[in-house]
Amino acid sequence: MQRILVIQNKRIGDVILTAPVIDVLRSTFPKANLSVVMDSTCRGVDALLPGIEPLYFYKRRLNFHFWRHIFLRRWDLCLEFTGTDRGVLVAGLSMARIRATYKRHGGSAGRRMAFNRFMESDVKNRHTVDYHLDLLKGLGIQTEGARRGISMSPDRVQAMRELLSGRGVGPHFAVIHPGAARSEKMWGVDNWIRTAEFLASTGNLDVVLTGGGHADELKQIGHILSRSSGRIFSVAGETTLDTLAATLALARIYVGVDTGAAHMADALGIPCAVLFGSTNPLHWGPRGVQGRAVGASGFSSYPHNFPKSSMQEIPVANVEAAIISALSKS
Repeated sequence: MQRILVIQNKRIGDVILTAPVIDVLRSTFPKANLSVVMDSTCRGVDALLPGIEPLYFYKRRLNFHFWRHIFLRRWDLCLEFTGTDRGVLVAGLSMARIRATYKRHGGSAGRRMAFNRFMESDVKNRHTVDYHLDLLKGLGIQTEGARRGISMSPDRVQAMRELLSGRGVGPHFAVIHPGAARSEKMWGVDNWIRTAEFLASTGNLDVVLTGGGHADELKQIGHILSRSSGRIFSVAGETTLDTLAATLALARIYVGVDTGAAHMADALGIPCAVLFGSTNPLHWGPRGVQGRAVGASGFSSYPHNFPKSSMQEIPVANVEAAIISALSKS
């Protein structure tokens, strides 16, 4: 294999959960050129996945250079994970010698023409990482020992350490990531304030708030800051993907909702307490020994399997118990 194309053009979290596939491909085919198709909203995540060539697709653009790369290169292997129409089109135009996806994505005649390998995987009962690795297994590629990890530049981590220190953040801190792009993942300002107070009093930790640039996220974080006492800071809306990862790498624990930041924290191997409401922890929960998924009925370590609920049904006590459990493993 000389040229390998991986198509993962969904969200940041999906790209992070494809990292074990990339790790296996790099170790199995060390001399291959490994390119990864990603949505432009994931720009910068390639800094966490060394050894890949990112191919970003921009919505509302012609993407001439993107399509030129896809069509003119002689690909040996194309792996399509998403089943989206765009992903199928990219796979078909790649003309790769082996074009593989899941059997569940091959419903129409056009889709069956785009691929020449269709793999089985029980998506309903598999963690997303295992589901991704099943595509490799179907091709006879060994996946034992696949690592969850993403890589961080030591210089980037040190720069973030200095930035946080310059703002008064102590060396021992927790990250709280209270929001997401989806409103149903919001837990409530009062709950986050109580959680921050618990981290400070029980863990003797400063608290750093992180978040994206969405208006609802920033509004919630503003309310948390204005109503909190103690050592609580914010870098929300200021970080790029790699500086967010650097912040997480320095933290003692991540506490937050099920979003890309949670998958980053788990991949970095730090303790996690991740809140799940409408999303299923069986598919998306942290896999590390220090990871805890939290729901209305309690918390669990991997593998996770508890019923869905609304975020508002999750009591603060469950989150506090998960924090204690996760930190006890660190």
